[in-house]
Amino acid sequence: MSERSGSSDGGRGRTKPAVDDLEGDRPFIDTVFEALSDWRRREVCQFFKEGDVSTATVDELAMLLAASEPAGLGEPRGRSHDEFATELVETHLPRLDAAGVVDYDDRSDTVRYWGQPTVEKWLDHVTEVDGRNN
Repeated sequence: MSERSGSSDGGRGRTKPAVDDLEGDRPFIDTVFEALSDWRRREVCQFFKEGDVSTATVDELAMLLAASEPAGLGEPRGRSHDEFATELVETHLPRLDAAGVVDYDDRSDTVRYWGQPTVEKWLDHVTEVDGRNN
């Protein structure tokens, strides 16, 4: 995972706190919303949150996505396991890693979930709202 640091506000004497400075290891809300803005990333987070596992392979997560692909998203349904694996490796896992939600090791294609209370809180809310709209 990448190291996070505070940033300046343009010389006005204040600095934005680093992610780690906000209630422990809580990411900024924009980072949380970005992480949860795609159904594939939500599905990965939900898998770890609800399961008794803290690690998974890209292959396992690709099978999960292929089995849970929702209808009506403007994307072709029935995509292959390999297509989901590619999307995970190239887009979704690096974004979740950058947000501090998972550690993604691209050498071993392994994902480790550490648990993130802020992400899990908003994931519950999004899942509830999304369930009412389907």
